[in-house]
Amino acid sequence: MPVSIDDAKWPIFVKDKRSREIYLTEERWRHALDHPGMEERLLDSVLLTLKVGGRKQEALDPSKYKYRRRFEDLPEDYTHIVVVVKFGIDPVDPSRENNFVLTAYLVKEYP
Repeated sequence: MPVSIDDAKWPIFVKDKRSREIYLTEERWRHALDHPGMEERLLDSVLLTLKVGGRKQEALDPSKYKYRRRFEDLPEDYTHIVVVVKFGIDPVDPSRENNFVLTAYLVKEYP
């Protein structure tokens, strides 16, 4: 059953293909919904993108990665979901990672 913004237990934690834990807060999800084409029904697809999508490190900020995945059922002519994740260390407990979603958005093609 799809996760809705009202039913979700925030933050939502997932693991990517290499078992890195990443979390999404309600505030960051609401921010993502401000992007063109983003809809509440896409929350499960955003989480799936984190779990199984490809990822690419940003050149100007090596602590940021873009996860991406193609979907056939996106609105308008969009083809991919992109999720931007910031990787870091927990400032309270340096032995723990602090990897969180900054935003998510749709693109029409991904290079």
